[in-house]
Amino acid sequence: MKRTKRILSSSLSELVNKFSQQNIIAEIEKRYQSAPAKLLPISLIDDNAFISKVKIPEKTQEYFASRLKEKGFYNPLVVRTKEDGHYEIILGRKRLFGARKAGMLSLPCAFAEVEDEETLLMLLADTRDQREANVIEMALVCKALKDKFHYTEATLAELSHQSRCQISNILRTLKLPENLQEQICLGELSYGHGRALASLNKEEATELGKRILKENLSVRQAEAIAKSIKSPSIVPNKSYECEVRGNELTLRFDSPESLAQFMREKL
Repeated sequence: MKRTKRILSSSLSELVNKFSQQNIIAEIEKRYQSAPAKLLPISLIDDNAFISKVKIPEKTQEYFASRLKEKGFYNPLVVRTKEDGHYEIILGRKRLFGARKAGMLSLPCAFAEVEDEETLLMLLADTRDQREANVIEMALVCKALKDKFHYTEATLAELSHQSRCQISNILRTLKLPENLQEQICLGELSYGHGRALASLNKEEATELGKRILKENLSVRQAEAIAKSIKSPSIVPNKSYECEVRGNELTLRFDSPESLAQFMREKL
């Protein structure tokens, strides 16, 4: 089915201005709240193809399942039609997965007759204020806009309220091995961890990722270790414990390297 109705302006300059100055999601939701919703069988609602690889944590699905059982749906999901007679989710993905977890059979949906570009822009607006939680999702959306519609990183930065450097860092997370991307999606690794890991090759990133989880390393520690891997002459600046009793000061270091670096820098 050919879609001709456009929710957003087709002019790139107008899109940039509109997205960067207004809350597009609030505007879209307001529009669809007043539109008639239709109950769709949940079996006909497919995941969004652009972000389907982004895993939603089990606890998040259970949270939404519990809320939907208790309070139901306040706003309909926003979907678009597919050529095979199914529908693709655009807004409300977590609620969709929560509804599946809750065993619901049908959901209220509003229909957006939009093309891929508008879909991606809606997804970008939906994720831009949740970078820490949705960095892989945001990276996938930015990459699709960049590859398929030739958006520059500068334009993506303006649309998403980020700096160009931040967009570059977000896109670099897609170079990580699949298992590390999944761990970021699930919240096992943070965006900061992912940024540090993305500076390494895949083998190095995999090994450091394991170490981060095993030793519960902070982002700062991960960055220091990544820097030392890239430049072996640099010793990671690890933490130390300080204890004061009367006129005695005791320092406990977690490695000989940490002690050596402390001696060089502090004494």
